[in-house]
Amino acid sequence: MNAYLIPLLLVLAAVLLACCFPSATGQYMVRAYLRLAGFRSRRLRLEQGELAFLEGGQGSNVLLIHGFGGDGPASWGRVMAGLIRRHHVLVPDLLWFGRSHAASAPSLMAQADALEALIRARIAGPVQLVGLSYGGFVALELARRLPQQVSQLVIMASPGMVYTPEDQQDLLARARVASAEQLFVPADPQGVARMMAMVGSPLARAPQFLLKDVWQFYYRDRAPQLRALMQELATRQEQHLERFSQPLAMPVAVIWGSQDEIFPLDIGQRLALLLDAPLITIDGGTHVLPVVFAVQTLAALQDILQGNSPQV
Repeated sequence: MNAYLIPLLLVLAAVLLACCFPSATGQYMVRAYLRLAGFRSRRLRLEQGELAFLEGGQGSNVLLIHGFGGDGPASWGRVMAGLIRRHHVLVPDLLWFGRSHAASAPSLMAQADALEALIRARIAGPVQLVGLSYGGFVALELARRLPQQVSQLVIMASPGMVYTPEDQQDLLARARVASAEQLFVPADPQGVARMMAMVGSPLARAPQFLLKDVWQFYYRDRAPQLRALMQELATRQEQHLERFSQPLAMPVAVIWGSQDEIFPLDIGQRLALLLDAPLITIDGGTHVLPVVFAVQTLAALQDILQGNSPQV
């Protein structure tokens, strides 16, 4: 009897944990899955903090940079599990997201400083950068700083230097919010639902208890730092865009979803034209391409990273 009772109790305990702490349980399951795929959790000490990252695989170096929300595994899980078969893949949690933290003032430059330290510590040769949304800004800064080491840049659903104040106002009008902080740093579960609807995540239709858990797990305790990141990006927009407008020394590719409500496809078209880069459009894709359209995103990335001609 005990032989059957113990597994049953373990299953019941797992179900109870999933019901009481769904976000934490989901995070544990994603990381367990990635560990089985070959990734290992690592930490890099910084002067004023610590950068958490996952690393695995062999081959050409690929650094995946997530967007504003969640963390590395939550954003890239299925994609990174596919890329590890042919590449040495690093997936950090940006500062003030996931398991990374810092005592310095939140800023785009602080993010780039941390990832530059990661590249210098873990990558000896060339690296291919992939930046999603906010991570695309970080990737552009790294490409500017390390032109001899960054061999390729992939911008995914990130407007870079073509983003205008008019684009920003259009986004706020679509989301019916007064500021970017209000949209991207939700103050309550209803804010989470609004943001998830805008990025095209199925979580927008989640029950209230799950939305509350997501808010508590990802936003509640780090809201001041996340708001500071958004405010810094807005107040220093002109300086950032001027720096990003400098010519890039490496090949660039752009990936976009045709149904992106955060940064509509016409922004991606403008960016690709400015950079003279191929634009790979994922039909029906929303803003969170690696999460909701992981199969299509992985296929597009594999073509680009392996030097195949992408389908434009």
